[in-house]
Amino acid sequence: MTKWDEHGLLDKVSDALRQASPLYLSAYQLAIKLERAHPGLAERLGKPLGGAGVGVHNSLTEYLAGQLVGRIDREGAAFPVERAHLSSEDVREVRFAGPGGTDLVSSLTGSGYHLSLFRWRGPVSNS
Repeated sequence: MTKWDEHGLLDKVSDALRQASPLYLSAYQLAIKLERAHPGLAERLGKPLGGAGVGVHNSLTEYLAGQLVGRIDREGAAFPVERAHLSSEDVREVRFAGPGGTDLVSSLTGSGYHLSLFRWRGPVSNS
């Protein structure tokens, strides 16, 4: 069983995105919402929350984004989450208010990568 399945992350992510619907959330915002709703989730997954300066390339933020992107790529419109991007053009810093009053700064700024955004698409009807 994968960590994704073991920790019921699709349900947790779906709940968080439904609360924000129809708005998009970045993977950072999603990770923060999950950590606030399920304290200790990042630790149970063996991952830091994320952001510039954490010193690892496998944070909760990156894990969530990677899992969602992979599922969106494989399942397309059948997957209940959709993806968009925030251009990195002329962006100097993207800062988020993390749990416990700590700030998380996006590690993507200046990397040439765009910030992935996700929102709830909901179940797709076959009618």
